Amino acid sequence: MYTFKAKVISGQGRGRRIGFPTINLDKLDLDLDYGVYLAKILFKGRIYKGLLHFGPKKTFGEGISVEVYIKDFNLDIYGKSVKIITGRRIRSIKKFGSPEELTEQIKKDLLAII
Repeated sequence: MYTFKAKVISGQGRGRRIGFPTINLDKLDLDLDYGVYLAKILFKGRIYKGLLHFGPKKTFGEGISVEVYIKDFNLDIYGKSVKIITGRRIRSIKKFGSPEELTEQIKKDLLAII
């Protein structure tokens, strides 16, 4: 388990476009291996479940990012700080053949938090 605080920053909105909106975080120096992790997100005294992606966005040929999908969450928290508690690593980062393949994998990843 690894815990850190970070500020929510704007991203490119790609997660929202593929059906999985994420918050992007301004912290890239995590003491974690690249991968997708179960996560708990603490914001304003509430705990939410989600998935954390840490590493390069290989499918889109982009660099390292820290993004979190928060289940059942629809608040605008840009510029706010959140606390993240990571759980077990679900999988490593991989390059998918298309955004649709990535979407299908995210659906499978989400089964770990249900």
